[in-house]
Amino acid sequence: MKVKFKEVKSQKIKDSFLEALKAYDDLHVHSITLYQKRVKSSTMQAQPIINLSNILSGVKKYRIKLGVFVSSSDTLKVEDVPQEVMKGWFAHELGHLVDYLSYSNLGMIKYGLKYVFSDSFKMKAEHEADYIAIERGFREEIIATKEWLLNHDLVDQGYKNKLNKYYLSIEQVELCNLNEIPFEPIIEK
Repeated sequence: MKVKFKEVKSQKIKDSFLEALKAYDDLHVHSITLYQKRVKSSTMQAQPIINLSNILSGVKKYRIKLGVFVSSSDTLKVEDVPQEVMKGWFAHELGHLVDYLSYSNLGMIKYGLKYVFSDSFKMKAEHEADYIAIERGFREEIIATKEWLLNHDLVDQGYKNKLNKYYLSIEQVELCNLNEIPFEPIIEK
């Protein structure tokens, strides 16, 4: 695994990330940087790194931006999140990276534009990341993450509304059978 940690001081965060990453064999050949810093509209963001170097070489690299605080809070630190919740959160973000694997750099630029400008595309992308995480064995952690976020007093209602709008509900995740995940993959490229 080619993993770099930038500004991540918590061993709990590093261990949770590495534990989740073990289930994503197809990502082990790619460089992934977990970078902790303030993130504006979210707590975590999985992104491809698109620059001249990897455009010319064809080598795909990724980063996950990790907030210092849970989105919309100035007191609830990510490092204080329960480990099962953290693993579920990382499993979801790693699901995004798996989803990105089949896209070219140009395809990823189109994907990013659709994600920003199309609510229906954004919902499909977030559902896909959850389905991939569930398929990798993180069903219970995904449920724990959703329950924790939706029930925590320090998580802003606006963030909860965003979770309810774009992401699978707890009930939808509970209905997922590990052998028969009912999802429509995003085929637009």
